[in-house]
Amino acid sequence: MTDIEVNSWIFLAVALATNTEPTDINGISKVADGINHLVPTQKELQTAISWLSKNELILKQDKKYQLTLKGKQEYEIASNNVETAMKIWSNIELRFNQF
Repeated sequence: MTDIEVNSWIFLAVALATNTEPTDINGISKVADGINHLVPTQKELQTAISWLSKNELILKQDKKYQLTLKGKQEYEIASNNVETAMKIWSNIELRFNQF
């Protein structure tokens, strides 16, 4: 996968995993596996989390992650009128290509 694909995959996993409360890296990994039927590697997670943090899309507090206001807005735009996780992922990818 390309960096943008991985970043958008992990972003979607964070968005879904933190729907009700912040989550840790294991929660993100489990949701990512459910989306893509692959467990992200430590390198993929670290690289994506770093990129997402740098772009102010996610925030780490203690050992838990959540979307920032900017991240919530990006997720909302990507998921508007979309019913499948794969289509949301594709929309996120398209938006991240603009960063």
